[in-house]
Amino acid sequence: MNPKEPLIETWTAGQMSEADFLASCVLHHAAFPKPGRTLDDVIAKKRRVWIGDGRGGGVVPGPLASDAPPVRFAVRDTAGRWLGNAAVLTRTIQTSRGPLTVLGLMDVATLPETRGQGLGVRLVRAAWSAVDDGQAAACLLKTSGARRFYEKLGARVIDNPLIDSTAEGGVDCDPFGDSDAMIYPADADWPDGEIDLRGPAF
Repeated sequence: MNPKEPLIETWTAGQMSEADFLASCVLHHAAFPKPGRTLDDVIAKKRRVWIGDGRGGGVVPGPLASDAPPVRFAVRDTAGRWLGNAAVLTRTIQTSRGPLTVLGLMDVATLPETRGQGLGVRLVRAAWSAVDDGQAAACLLKTSGARRFYEKLGARVIDNPLIDSTAEGGVDCDPFGDSDAMIYPADADWPDGEIDLRGPAF
């Protein structure tokens, strides 16, 4: 690592301080502004996953007891401002070959003024380290606009239909809003057919 590059810090859900959680929400709000969405909206959506639901429920569990809580990788400047982050969760999905435990990539964000400096590449590579180390078979993600970025890092597009059989009312439709489903690494032994996420989008 270049000694001038900021250190990548790591947090597991449920272990983040309130200050770091709020900093991550400020980053997300700045990186992905949406008309009508406030910082308070971002905080409310992410709080239950990363801090707890405020009612003693703690971190939202995965669909199976074996699913580990999400892990966040982040970089901050010397003033403590978060510059970028990426996160992964562990999810046991159902495939045509049976259950498969994979990573799910989420919350990849960098401040607009830091883009083009390789920060996103460092963070995604850190998030994928469990795949590179053989601890997970593959990482699943969806994107609408960053396909080329992930392809350059060694991912590929897949055409499996994605559903969530746990959705209220049994809604069997893709819970993601993004257009391109991808896996890392590109040469992963990936099953054909429908993929049941057995949980919400990430």
